[in-house]
Amino acid sequence: MSSSTILEVHSHIGWPRMLAQAAADIGGGLQRWRTWTFLSSHELRRQYQRSVLGPFWLTINMGILVGALGWFYSGVFGQDIESFLPHVTLGFMVFGLISGIINDSCAVFSGSAASIRQSQLPLSFYVFKLICRHVIAFAHNFSIYVVVWLFFPIDLGWSAFLAIPGLALILLAGFFAALIIGPLSARFRDIPPIIGSLMQIFFFLTPVFWNADALSDRAYFVNANPFYHYLELVRAPLMGSAPATLSWVVAGGLTAVLAVAAFIFFARYRSQIAYWA
Repeated sequence: MSSSTILEVHSHIGWPRMLAQAAADIGGGLQRWRTWTFLSSHELRRQYQRSVLGPFWLTINMGILVGALGWFYSGVFGQDIESFLPHVTLGFMVFGLISGIINDSCAVFSGSAASIRQSQLPLSFYVFKLICRHVIAFAHNFSIYVVVWLFFPIDLGWSAFLAIPGLALILLAGFFAALIIGPLSARFRDIPPIIGSLMQIFFFLTPVFWNADALSDRAYFVNANPFYHYLELVRAPLMGSAPATLSWVVAGGLTAVLAVAAFIFFARYRSQIAYWA
């Protein structure tokens, strides 16, 4: 049976069945958490095989970059290094997590084409593995913040724990975004470079290494940027303050919209991903 015939057959499957199959796929992927956790860690170690420091080279590279840019831009913007360096550190860490998930989502299925065709693993398994790999890298990079905090202590209160649900919201949004970006990138190979370019632009448009207060007269410019709100959900608590209510509303609302859109999209095109990849 040709792929076009199979796709035609799938097009006649009712929505209730497609939604149920998508839910079963995500549930099956989640149940295999031990496998994708192990594989995520193994892939990071393999990337730095025969290296003494292994994945911590990622942390060292980011630490050097954060230290250099934090020192340089504190002078450019006339900021106090004691508060600006933690701000930049968290900005690079969190935005790096977000952009890493989005960029790697482009190859989450096309990069695992052989495995998808030869195994019976749920397609969501590869998305869970992607998210887990970036969580492990983020955990390594978090040590940079700890070192910066030791040199430039921040008065952290109970609000610091708000970074946990903030991080969870980022990971949820990243998971749902990958369910959309992954299949689209497998189908249309022009999408990955477009997304890569867009993320580079948003890196400069988002207050990663500059302070949002610098645009107080154009607050709408910052508030219209969804990446800013996700960033602040983790950075603000670890800088000693609670995130703004607007950030919770925007990030929570956008994640909910992504969840609905991703579930419907994944249900509709799940059966075609193996052919696109």
